[in-house]
Amino acid sequence: MSFAPPGVRERRTLWCVVVAVLLLKCALAAFVLPHFARSMSSSYGVDRGDAYDRLAKSLLNGDGYRFTPDTAPTMMREPGYPFFLAAISKLGGDYSRGLARFANFVLTSLSALLVAALARRIAPQRVVYLLAPLLFMLHPGVVIAELRVGVEILLTFLLLCFLVLLSRALSSGTLRDYLLAGALLGVVSSVRSTALLFPLSLPLLYLWPHQSRAEPAAQPRHLLRGILALYFGCIVVLTPWMVRNYGLVGRLVPTASVQGTALHSGYYMCTHTGSAKTTAELDIEAAAVRSQMARQQGYHFKSMYYQLFYDPHDELRFSRFLSGWVLAQYTHSPALFARCAAENAFNFWFRGKDRAVTLANIAVQLPYLILGVLGLVLAARTADARVLGPLVLFLAYSFAIYLPILAQARYSIPLVPVLAIGAAVSLRELARHRALRQARFLP
Repeated sequence: MSFAPPGVRERRTLWCVVVAVLLLKCALAAFVLPHFARSMSSSYGVDRGDAYDRLAKSLLNGDGYRFTPDTAPTMMREPGYPFFLAAISKLGGDYSRGLARFANFVLTSLSALLVAALARRIAPQRVVYLLAPLLFMLHPGVVIAELRVGVEILLTFLLLCFLVLLSRALSSGTLRDYLLAGALLGVVSSVRSTALLFPLSLPLLYLWPHQSRAEPAAQPRHLLRGILALYFGCIVVLTPWMVRNYGLVGRLVPTASVQGTALHSGYYMCTHTGSAKTTAELDIEAAAVRSQMARQQGYHFKSMYYQLFYDPHDELRFSRFLSGWVLAQYTHSPALFARCAAENAFNFWFRGKDRAVTLANIAVQLPYLILGVLGLVLAARTADARVLGPLVLFLAYSFAIYLPILAQARYSIPLVPVLAIGAAVSLRELARHRALRQARFLP
């Protein structure tokens, strides 16, 4: 089904809504946050950015891509977000958390416009077009991600750009559009690599109800050619990073070396969930265990949350050791793996740093999940599979890929746009049914 583009009045209303929320958030960050940042930092970490800021400061100081001046160049983090932070910091002359937060607010606003565009192509109603971006921008998890200067906001914006281009490529079937979508996938993967394998799930679109297979672009051979073009564009973008890493360690490292740490953190938290310690305490404890394991193997490193090595070869070797060690535990006990995956299914949507935050996450996320999934099911009856299909597939893919690793509620933030679109559809349908019921009783 094709939908008419929004009118001038609708677009003006959308811009007014987006700008109003942007100004509200700027006021919140400037006048309200300073009074609560200290008390919030232990629960939400609004005072740090997962060490991305360390890398950005190192780049700005001319020390290269490393966490500290005396340690080796690192592959622990993908380069996209640290370079983004360093680039916007140039505008202010030095790294500024306030400037980074403002950049996040702007990126969320741009993402909201993309959410509205996708919502319009999925459901033609004006209320869905305006409500979906509002539900996205005001999601408390999105607001916290903006304030804590984490990677999630930039990642969300880039993912939406990729999904828009992918939708266009699936519709046109042209290699040019697939190459452009692949280049965006490369940019996304340079920020966070979790989406890298997503195109391999695209053949599942043939299971979509009412999917038209008459068009040439919908034929399997065309889709296979498109996926190959996607990965070609992706590899072109990632090549400079891979060449840099090959020069460091003599191996192809297409994304980052953090996988071993993520696997071990997830394993440790799963095997210690019976303790009275909070998630934050278990995470710190797991880091201490990794440092002990590295010392036992004779590595020379600086012990922080991450083990910062003085030789990049050691960083890669230790990451691979952690991955192999955890996989061996899961292979030895499939029941343990099943239990950890089941826990991560909950953790991905709800788990916070402590019990209070987890309960707050449940209160926020559960309505979005219920309304979002219901709305996506309702929209599937009429929406174009080439638009809604990739969104639903990415929702399922992102959820599944974190099950065997490490899952926390903030990892689900890039999926809020999809849930917001579904929730807007659900709320519109609920309002329509309520109006119909009321009309029956009118004289």
